[in-house]
Amino acid sequence: MENVLIIGASGSIGSLVRKELLDTSDSHLTLFVRNTEKLGEIDEKRETAVAGDATNIDDLNKVVENQDVVFVSVNSQLVEIAKNVVAAMDQNKVGRVVFVTSMGIYNEVSSNGFADDIPDVLIPYRKAADIIEASDIQYTILRPGWFDDDPDTNYQITFKGEAFVGHAVSRTSVADLAARIINEPTLYMNESLGLARV
Repeated sequence: MENVLIIGASGSIGSLVRKELLDTSDSHLTLFVRNTEKLGEIDEKRETAVAGDATNIDDLNKVVENQDVVFVSVNSQLVEIAKNVVAAMDQNKVGRVVFVTSMGIYNEVSSNGFADDIPDVLIPYRKAADIIEASDIQYTILRPGWFDDDPDTNYQITFKGEAFVGHAVSRTSVADLAARIINEPTLYMNESLGLARV
């Protein structure tokens, strides 16, 4: 049994990753959120809910301790959170992270390959990815397309340095891939993966 920390567990992606892991694994989940009331009912045998702020390194250190894998899906303060996640994982000797950013952080949507000329809105996502990649932690960065609520898991993966294919992807697809990686931690290790509907 693995211990998995979900940072952003009440968000649209984190909540689906939570559900997928409960359905496909016997892992114990630590659900890290600002407000635990947003989590709904907790399976006390499998889940621990912790209220905290991922921009606070002390809060993070408390929940990262004794984890095997950390999953991060947040939509603000990505750079600060990425720095804190790396610091807390280093301090607690936790070696595997799955971190959600966005398509377009390498200008890979409209060009074939790596580039630094990206829209301002994507700069925090790119900086967060750079922080994770520069660490000594085994990582997978997920770069999904625009989220929608379709229930399909019909997605394709592109790798860093390849042109992004497609534009939209279901939240269910992102959760499916994240759970697969968490359940098999050697899968897509040290890769940055674009993710969009076929």
